[in-house]
Amino acid sequence: MRTLYQFPISHYCEKTRWHLDHKGLDFQVDNLFPGLHRLKSKRLAGIVTLPILQDGDRIIGDSTQIALYLEQRYPERPLLPADAAQRADVLALEEQFDRLGVHVRRWLYGQIKQWDSVMHAMLKVYRPLLGLRDLMKPVLINGVQKLYGVTPQRVAKSQAELLEGLALIESRIHGDPSRYLVGEQLTLADISAAALFAPLFTPAGTPWEGVAGHDDKTQTFLDELHAHPAGQWVLRRYAEDRQRR
Repeated sequence: MRTLYQFPISHYCEKTRWHLDHKGLDFQVDNLFPGLHRLKSKRLAGIVTLPILQDGDRIIGDSTQIALYLEQRYPERPLLPADAAQRADVLALEEQFDRLGVHVRRWLYGQIKQWDSVMHAMLKVYRPLLGLRDLMKPVLINGVQKLYGVTPQRVAKSQAELLEGLALIESRIHGDPSRYLVGEQLTLADISAAALFAPLFTPAGTPWEGVAGHDDKTQTFLDELHAHPAGQWVLRRYAEDRQRR
């Protein structure tokens, strides 16, 4: 049995779900409750973050480490090129976009004015537990803001970083949303970039579809990003390459 320990709304967990689906691997999910998840994640993998994959007797934490494990353990439908130079390029981009995912998350949390829809998306998979789920909402909001460093200065820096990330995508595809970042087929770099930037563009069928909570100014900014080649690229990767099992 293969189990993915996750938060449904996490774009890092989405990255791993995409890897597993691309490989055609069956898996079940175990949605751990935010905050309390640390009790299990520490015991399983010695870390406080998700995703964590349990594949038989193997336990792997961190989305990048899971990706590398899946490539080695399940080489069918490879996401790493055979060419050494392209392979190194893909791995470098995967790591770079993995870091940029932090800035996407922080910036988005920094834009939230109404937390109701966000909390609903984050917690709807969990049972009410005699009202404790709803009582935890203020604690979770405060915890998210502190954990991810949601301060005006850091949010502004994250906006600059995410814009640089989108510019990197556009430089790699030469402004053509139909192109891949490296070579002529989907790689780990594409999945990392598309999944980690997806919360900005809310592709259909993702956990962020329909989640609001920000103001009109933020929506105008996001609409502008949608129109850019990088925004169209993310949506195209989801439309053409995100095959769910």
